Amino acid sequence: MSFTSTGNGATPSGNRFFSSLPAGGNALDMGSLASAAAMLGNVPGAGLIGGAARAAELAQTGMSLLGRTPASIADALNSAAGARSRLTQDSRFIRMESPLGRDVLLVNAMVVDEYVNRLPEIHLDLLSHQGDIQIDQIVGQPVSIRLEPKASGSALSQLMAGPDIGKRTFHGYAASFGRVGHPGAVTRYEMTVVPWFWFLTRSTDCRIFQNRTAEQILSEIFVELGFHDFEFHLKTPPATLEYVVMYRESYYNFCARLMEQEGMLWTFRYEADKHVLVIGDTNDTFRPLAPVDSIPYYGSSAASERNGIDRWDEAFSFRVGKITYRDFNYSTPSSPLMHVEVPTTLKNPNIGSTERYEYHSMYDLADDGRRYARYAMEAEEAQAHRFEGAGFVQAMTTAGRFRLTHHPMAAYDDKQFVILHVRHHAVNDYTGQAAELPYRNAFTCLPLDVPFRPERRTPKPFMYGTQAALVVGPKGEEIYTDGSRVKVHFFWDRRGKLDGSDSIWVRVSQPWAGAGWGGAAIPRIGQEVIVAFNEGDPDNPVIVGRVFNGEAANPYHGDNGQTMGIRSQTHKGGGSNELRFSDVNGAQEVYLHAQKDMNTVVQDAQSTQVLKGDRTILVSTGNHATEVSTGNMSEAIQGDRTTLVAKGNHETTVSTGDMSETVSLGDRTITVAKGNQATTVSVGNLTTTVTQGDTTQKTPAGVHTIEANELWIRVGGSGGTSIHMTADAIELHKGSSTIRLDGGEIKIQAPNTHINPDNG
Repeated sequence: MSFTSTGNGATPSGNRFFSSLPAGGNALDMGSLASAAAMLGNVPGAGLIGGAARAAELAQTGMSLLGRTPASIADALNSAAGARSRLTQDSRFIRMESPLGRDVLLVNAMVVDEYVNRLPEIHLDLLSHQGDIQIDQIVGQPVSIRLEPKASGSALSQLMAGPDIGKRTFHGYAASFGRVGHPGAVTRYEMTVVPWFWFLTRSTDCRIFQNRTAEQILSEIFVELGFHDFEFHLKTPPATLEYVVMYRESYYNFCARLMEQEGMLWTFRYEADKHVLVIGDTNDTFRPLAPVDSIPYYGSSAASERNGIDRWDEAFSFRVGKITYRDFNYSTPSSPLMHVEVPTTLKNPNIGSTERYEYHSMYDLADDGRRYARYAMEAEEAQAHRFEGAGFVQAMTTAGRFRLTHHPMAAYDDKQFVILHVRHHAVNDYTGQAAELPYRNAFTCLPLDVPFRPERRTPKPFMYGTQAALVVGPKGEEIYTDGSRVKVHFFWDRRGKLDGSDSIWVRVSQPWAGAGWGGAAIPRIGQEVIVAFNEGDPDNPVIVGRVFNGEAANPYHGDNGQTMGIRSQTHKGGGSNELRFSDVNGAQEVYLHAQKDMNTVVQDAQSTQVLKGDRTILVSTGNHATEVSTGNMSEAIQGDRTTLVAKGNHETTVSTGDMSETVSLGDRTITVAKGNQATTVSVGNLTTTVTQGDTTQKTPAGVHTIEANELWIRVGGSGGTSIHMTADAIELHKGSSTIRLDGGEIKIQAPNTHINPDNG
C-alpha cells in the first residue's frame, strides 16, 4: 500500500510508526527505530509488545515531543539540585490514578494504541519517589489516565489556545509493571495497561454452545467471567447458530473469531472510572466525537496545533473481484443453492478477472452462505480505500467518527470518516524545558459511507486426528437416534449433562451406505465412539468408528482373537442375536442365534450340504412346517432316516396329488410302541404293493379288524384265487368255480362238485 501525502514533511510510504513523527521532530537512530517499528507491526491482537519495543516507542515519544528520552528526564531530575523536592501531578497534562495512591506514580511519557477489532494497549513510562514499590501489588489492578488540556500553571494554557475539547480519559488494568534501572531520588517504572477483554486471553477452555445467537454467547461468557461493561449495537437480525465449539483456545480467541465470523466490529469507549466494550455491525456503531465532531485540516500551518490535523494521506489497494463460497449439506446433497457468489462494487481495471474461491465456508443454508460471502467482500472493500493522518486532536478514538473540514480538496472536505486506529503520544515535562507540544497522534480512518467489516484473521482451532466420545441420550433410554444420527458427549466437555443435550445430531459412518440399501448399526447410549471432524472443523463432527473399553469389553475377549462375530443386545431386555465365527483349529464353527424369531427368504434356489457329520433340526416347543407352494420336494438319504415324535402326533397330508414311498433296497418298519396307528384316505385309493418278498401282519394279543364297504383278497394274480366280501355276501372264486354265501343260502357253481368226497 502506498500513500499520497497532503501534509507537511516526507515520511516513509505506508509506515505508520514513522508517520507519527511531527514535521521537524527530533529522531533517534533510524536503524533502531526501524527495528522497533518492525516489532510493533507484528503485535498480536491478544498480546503485549516486548519490553524492548515498548521502551523504543516510549523513547521515540519523548524525543518527538520533548527532544529527550524519558530515561534522560529521570537522570536530569536525579542530578538536579532540587532532586529531593517532591514531584506532583498537579497542573500536569497527564494525570494518573492507581491503587498506590496520589502522586505515587507519575506519568513521564505514554503511548496509547486504540484499535477496531483488536485489543488496545497503553504503555506508560512512570516516575516515582518510591524506589521500593512492590511491583506485584499493582499488576491486575485498575488504572486510569486523564489528559488535562487546560492544566493550570503550564505552558499548555498558551499553546492549546483552541476550543475547549474537554478531558480525555483512558482506563484499564495493569497487565505488566516493572522497575527500570537503579532506584534513586526518582525511580523509573514501566507499565502496560490493557482492557478487561484482555483478561480473556489468559483463560482457555473447551465448551459447546447450541442454538444461540452470537450476542447471547458473548453475553454469557462476559457475565460468567465477571465482566459487565459491554454494549451491543446490532442492526442485523441475529442468526441462531445451531452448534459452536470452543476447543483448546482462549476465551478472547473464541470471542474474537465469533465476532469476525458474524461480521461484528468492536472497540472500547473510555469513561472516568471504567471502559466499555462496544459491539456493533454497522458504521452507526461509530458515534460522533465529543465535544466536537468536526476537525479542521490545517496542513503545515501552525494553527494545526490548535486541535487540528496537519497530515492527511490517502491510499487505494487492489483487492479481489469476486468471492465464491461452496459447501456441502448432507441433508440436501444435490442442492445447487450451496454455491454462492458475491461480486465486488470496486471498478479497478483487471479486478473482474480475480476470484477468491473457498470450500467448506461454515454454513448449512444458502442464506447463511450469502451473508458470510457478503461479509467477506465488505471486509475486502473496506481494506481497499484507507486514509492516514496525524494531528493534535485528543478526542480521536476508535469508538467515534468525525467530519473533516478546511481541506483544499473537495473530495475530502466536509466528508465524514470513521476511525479504525489511533496512536496517541503524550509526555509530561517534569524538567520544564519542553520545546514542543506534549501531545500528538496518528490515525487511520475509513469513509463513513464504506461499510466496515472485519477480516476473519483470528484462527479457528483445527482438529487434528480423531477423538473419543460417549454416546448419550435421555435418562432411562438405551437407544437415542433420529434414524441415522446420535448425540455424543466429548470427554473434554466439563459442562455436558450426558442426557442427549451435549451435542448436535452426529452422523455415523456405516460400512455401506446407499439410497435405501447398505449396512446400518446405530451406536447405543453408553458406547464409546471415535469421532473425526470434516476439514478439521470442530463444528462438523462425524462418527467413524466404535471401540471397546474397560467397562464395555469385547464379547469374544477370552478367545485370544480366534473368534469373531456380531452379538446384539435386546433393547430393554435380556438376550441377544448373534452370528459368530470360531477359527479355533480343529473346532471351527459358524454359530447363528436368534433370540426370538428367525425368517429366511430365498428368492431363487437354496442349497445346503453337510459333507461329513450330522444335521439336526430341533423344535423344542412349537411346530415344524415345510411347505412347497409350487413344485416338488425331494429328499435323498444314503443311510438311515429316523423320525421320532416324542410326544404328540405325526401327520402327513397331501392336499392335492399323490404320495409315494419307495424303499429300493432294505426294510421299512413302522413301530407304534404304545398307542394306535391309523391310515385314513378320505377320498381316493390306498394301495400297498410288495413287488418281491412277503407281507406279514401280526396281532399277537388283540383283535385285527379290517373294515371296508367292499373287500377283495387275491392270491396268484388274475388266474389265481380271490375272495370278494360285501355287506350282503361272501364269494370265493377259483377259475370257473364259485362259492357264494349270502344271508339265506349258499351257492356253489363249478364244472364238478364234490361234497365230502373222502367220506363217500
